Amino acid sequence: MFYYNEMKVTFQTFGCKVNLVETENLKTKAISEGFVYVDSLEDADVIIVNSCAVTDNAEKKSEQYLKKIKKKYPDKKIALTGCMAELRKKSSNADFIITNSGKADIFQHIIDNKNHLEPISNLDHYTESFNGGIIDKTRGFLKIQDGCDNYCSYCIIPFLRGKPRSKSEEKIVDEFYSMLKSGFKEIVLVGIHIGKYGIDTGTSMYDLLKKLTNFEGNFRIRLSSIELNELSEELLDLIIHCDRICKHLHIPLQSASDKVLKLMNRRYQFKDFLEKVNIIKKLSPSMTIGTDLIVGFPGETDEDFEEIYDNIYKSSIDYLHVFPYSEREGTVAAKMTEKIDEKTKSHRSEKLRLLSESKKFNAAKKLFGKEVKVLTEKENKGLTDNYFEVLLNKDLPQNRFITAKIIGITFDGSLIGDIKEEF
Repeated sequence: MFYYNEMKVTFQTFGCKVNLVETENLKTKAISEGFVYVDSLEDADVIIVNSCAVTDNAEKKSEQYLKKIKKKYPDKKIALTGCMAELRKKSSNADFIITNSGKADIFQHIIDNKNHLEPISNLDHYTESFNGGIIDKTRGFLKIQDGCDNYCSYCIIPFLRGKPRSKSEEKIVDEFYSMLKSGFKEIVLVGIHIGKYGIDTGTSMYDLLKKLTNFEGNFRIRLSSIELNELSEELLDLIIHCDRICKHLHIPLQSASDKVLKLMNRRYQFKDFLEKVNIIKKLSPSMTIGTDLIVGFPGETDEDFEEIYDNIYKSSIDYLHVFPYSEREGTVAAKMTEKIDEKTKSHRSEKLRLLSESKKFNAAKKLFGKEVKVLTEKENKGLTDNYFEVLLNKDLPQNRFITAKIIGITFDGSLIGDIKEEF
């Protein structure tokens, strides 16, 4: 029998950046509640699996891992949490199942030797009570929000993460200040749908950023992915003109065909996306803009793909994240006909990835000969505020701002920098 103040816990995390942040938070919470955190499975009494189920393959990967460790460590307690727990109310490979609505109290459920099966859909407020969110030695990641209600036809996230729920401004400000005091120079705001921050609490992303940028010190803030329709004129003006906000926006598009966007239930047309991107580039030429594209969505014909490729080619997007469509049981898209075969999806994806490489290289070339501010990372590398990796000619400690002159570009769009100043 285990006593909680002697219990050793470890974690395995699958899926998105938000899951990674949550796991880091849980590590801190475990220690604060008297548990002992260990890195290895062998040393642990309890293995907590923070799972992913955004795609069928992601769910299978989490399930295969559960089966593997249960077989290898039959005497250890295994707790399943995360998005797969929302779908599995029982599992022969897990001793505890804790849905996302109970994740913040997972250690109490383990102490009580109980499952927590309340679905996330029943939760209408932000519940996490633990501090922090650091998952990188250079950058801090701060979760500000959870949930989504967009109901894109290909996506199961609203059913796994629930409705949009915002962490209080007061708590975010406290956590942000704590991370600055810890020495972090860049803090990334993350969530499932950060553009909807404040929709349930009477505030907004604009209001939050105004508060966070008022802190003293040498730091910068980076936004994670944010939707087109949530980039208001007021918010864009702040992002463009505030030196403490990184000049980098990742705006998910998902398709450059109006027909496919409608099938995806994306609620805008390509011209809307293009217009906003052009406005941003005109007001802030140094702004790097990336996007996501899902390729081979049901009904995407050869003609549709040619339109998608041509639209992206002509746009001023700087890079792409390309994903072949993966069917997810339980979504509207899974019931659609006119499926695209895997070979075609693979071919189309490769064409767009090659286009992305070309666009990124051309964007990088614009920085040749210029002096840029870089935040140093490990292995003689650094990151500009507009999201270009810089290969540095000198070994420097991590987490330091420097000025580097760009003297070269690699084939993959990374920059080569000659260090000019350290500060």
